[in-house]
Amino acid sequence: MLQDVHWSVGLFGYFPTYSLGNVYAGCLHRALRAEIPDLDAALAKGDARPATEWLRAKVQRFGGLYRPAEVIERACGFAPSEAPLLDYLEEKFRAIYRL
Repeated sequence: MLQDVHWSVGLFGYFPTYSLGNVYAGCLHRALRAEIPDLDAALAKGDARPATEWLRAKVQRFGGLYRPAEVIERACGFAPSEAPLLDYLEEKFRAIYRL
């Protein structure tokens, strides 16, 4: 049995990209929440517009113009780092498990 469906076609390089995507997502999450502090209120009303507009303006329109790390740095105002992801995970699991 293969552990991952990608392995059957020899695509072993996917695992590092999953981690890198999580690091980038942590950076984007931090920047998005800093720029749209009332995001939770909008989402609670079913309005994802603030988030999608931010992503469109800060990320999606530049996706093919710059290298991925540069897109993230331009969108967030800081170089990609694992710190925002680790902060997010610590906050999330602290609340879930009452740590």
